[in-house]
Amino acid sequence: MENVLLHQNPHWSGKQYEQLHRRELLDHIWKRNATRHIQVLTGIRRCGKSSVYRLIINRLMETVSPKAILFLNMDDPAYFEAWRNPSLLYGVVEAAEKITGEKVQYLFLDEVQTVTAWEKFVKSVYDSNLFRKIFVTGSNSSLLQNDYSALLSGRYFTDRVYPFSFRELLAINGISNSYELLGRKPDVLRLFDDVMQWGAFPEIRQIADTEIRLDLLKSYFDSIVMKDCIVYQKISDVPTFRRLLLYAMSNIGTLFSYKSLANAVGSNENTTKKYLSILADSYVVGDVLNFSFSQKEAARSLHKIYSADNGLVNALSYKFTDSKGKLLENFVLTELCKQGWDEITFGNRNGECDFVVKKDADYQAIQVCYELTPENESREWKGFAVLDEHIRLQRKLIITYNQARQVGDVEVIPAWRYFGEKII
Repeated sequence: MENVLLHQNPHWSGKQYEQLHRRELLDHIWKRNATRHIQVLTGIRRCGKSSVYRLIINRLMETVSPKAILFLNMDDPAYFEAWRNPSLLYGVVEAAEKITGEKVQYLFLDEVQTVTAWEKFVKSVYDSNLFRKIFVTGSNSSLLQNDYSALLSGRYFTDRVYPFSFRELLAINGISNSYELLGRKPDVLRLFDDVMQWGAFPEIRQIADTEIRLDLLKSYFDSIVMKDCIVYQKISDVPTFRRLLLYAMSNIGTLFSYKSLANAVGSNENTTKKYLSILADSYVVGDVLNFSFSQKEAARSLHKIYSADNGLVNALSYKFTDSKGKLLENFVLTELCKQGWDEITFGNRNGECDFVVKKDADYQAIQVCYELTPENESREWKGFAVLDEHIRLQRKLIITYNQARQVGDVEVIPAWRYFGEKII
């Protein structure tokens, strides 16, 4: 146990964590540091949740003894006994305090979903003021949606972490303002092309070799599917589950119903719906609903599936036609999520609009078209016309690979510019 604690807490030596990149979420979380509320981060595995907390630890070390900060990766087999008995975590904290000779003031619990009823332990130490603040990460969106989580009601803040946004990647590559975004367009396009193919997982961005990238993305897939889906959700029909996932990854952005998807993978509607929910819960895919044109519309049977990251699509899917167009659409969806829109749907009634996004009462309609041509322009404009009959659109956009112009109230803009502006 002592060796594990020393390995997981190198900051006890007083040296800050290095080779970390600033995340847009960091300042938002730090503002809450003065409160006692538990800080929870969720997100797909390997997206950088632990790194965000290491950035927080670096800041804490400016005013707090590094030995008063305890980081525990609960995925480590050294804690296997605590996975079923969270009360054993008291002993882990005591062991850390024995090593450092200091009381733990800040507790970080990483991948806490591996611990059954972890909420009981966290509530107990929170209510007894054992620590100044508790930080938690988990790889499931349902982390705080079970019976035990009600124990923490009103005691926590929760935020979602994504793989790097395109703005964050531009900043990492030294492009820090709109002037540089436009002035270094060849560099921006090279980065954009790379992200379109290989995605934005932090570790992937540090590796240049394509074979290693591919192997690493496949290992992410295996880890997520095995730990967060099959084991955590106790899936028994593993072949059907994997078949559905691979089919989904190969058909991103395609309209489907639960019935049509079930037929495609040789299953039934209930099982398909359940498995899709599990995949969404683990952040592997996003299930986007059809925009409701009327409050009376109860049935929204059409869906679209998107991947959490373009790199996973490239590594796992069967090659499909128009891959550039579909990858651009998937990239746009993931970037819209990173921007924090309240609601993202798609329009489908007598003409399709790829995305309808909403924040408060502000609606925007977005079409994604890799390259506008005389043959496809009328189709893209038709999606806006249908929506105009039902809602007031604040903005109409056609996001392309590298075309820009204004046509009436419709703005055509390259994806690299739309998501690269307002660089951190």
